Amino acid sequence: MLGGYDGWFWAAVLLGAVSFLVCAVQALRGRRPDDWTQGSVLLLEAFLLVYAVGTVVMHVLGPGPTGSALEYWGYLLTALLIPAGTFVWSLVERSGWSNWVLAAAGPVVAIMVYRMNVIWYYQ
Repeated sequence: MLGGYDGWFWAAVLLGAVSFLVCAVQALRGRRPDDWTQGSVLLLEAFLLVYAVGTVVMHVLGPGPTGSALEYWGYLLTALLIPAGTFVWSLVERSGWSNWVLAAAGPVVAIMVYRMNVIWYYQ
């Protein structure tokens, strides 16, 4: 753990920042959602699916979260819905504004993984 946070958190920060930058740059350029912007959000979703599998394994093999398990799972399920929802949004609304919606997914996922990290280790 680096700085009190596990590798999952730092991976979420890195992927969230990259996704945000890709989507924000494309939005500033006035582009419509494309493979780069939608792909960066799908990468976030894939990360969260792996994170969910890791959570199940940790629940089975380890002591589980020190905080509320129900709260933890609520955050995880919500985090899984955010990139998926923004991706669907970008398929329906094909304007440049959709890139801003896609850009929001990166920081939101990083913040939610931060909160899950706190619930797991420090509550």
